[in-house]
Amino acid sequence: MDQSTTRRNDISGQSVFKDDRKQAYLNPEGADRPLKSPIPARVLDSARRYRLGRLRSKMAEHDCSALLLYDPVNIRYAFDSSNMSIWTMHNAARYALILADGPAILFEFEGAEHLNQGLPGIDEIRPAKSWIFFTAGDLVETRLSEWADEVSDIVKTQGRNRRLAVDKLEPADAFALQERGLELVDGQELAERARSIKSPDEIELMRWTIRVCEAGMARMYEVSEPGRTEREIWAELHYENARSGGEWLETKLLTAGARTNPWYQECSDYVIQRGEMISFDTDMIGPYGYCADLSRSWTCGHVDEREATGALRRRPRADRA
Repeated sequence: MDQSTTRRNDISGQSVFKDDRKQAYLNPEGADRPLKSPIPARVLDSARRYRLGRLRSKMAEHDCSALLLYDPVNIRYAFDSSNMSIWTMHNAARYALILADGPAILFEFEGAEHLNQGLPGIDEIRPAKSWIFFTAGDLVETRLSEWADEVSDIVKTQGRNRRLAVDKLEPADAFALQERGLELVDGQELAERARSIKSPDEIELMRWTIRVCEAGMARMYEVSEPGRTEREIWAELHYENARSGGEWLETKLLTAGARTNPWYQECSDYVIQRGEMISFDTDMIGPYGYCADLSRSWTCGHVDEREATGALRRRPRADRA
């Protein structure tokens, strides 16, 4: 039996999962292949319609003409549109403008408009006007003026009033919109309150994200052996998430042994010893853009309580303080 066959047998539960209860929250189906979502397109399209409807409902409650979104998490919620999410979290290079009683417009990074083909919530795609120094250079003031003119013109001509909800803005663009007569409202609260109530279709999408996360945890469980570093074990979750259609991990919260206390230390090159406790939070942004925030702990080498207690006692007293 070759090494790969042994590995598949282990993660399928024949040797590593000695405790049947582990299979309640570890998913061995991702042992030797990426997971493919079984969720039909109709469920995803229904969730998309529901989410955009939730945003428009909250806009009506706050008496806002439109909602301007820069946060890629909010854009994903509104349109299920994803493009360079991590990069655009710190570079204002794409945005969305949703009218309460009008069209939903995506301003896409130039050259990437094709990424949004088939997304039902988007009524119009325009090229984004990015005015930040990284993209505009010496043309910052010109680009900023053009951007503010376009956004304010849409709100004034197609909105019910001049109240514009925004989630993230730099001071310069906020001032530019106010100078053009718009009243700015906190759009981040609006978006988060919209996102706080999930539809049955969303819950189905979230359950699949959790199954992918559980497959990643199964990989982590399998490689939790003496001699591995914290980073090695953490990388298994990245791997499973990426190959199964997920996005990113929000944190690096995996520690072992004495490093589990105090909490909130990031994973390191610490070499884990047999019997030491391994603890982690997944904080995984998985398929469909949903978060699977699961916390688990187990022992290196999957030892029993007596051996784990012995490993703790064998540590130098300074490590146990």
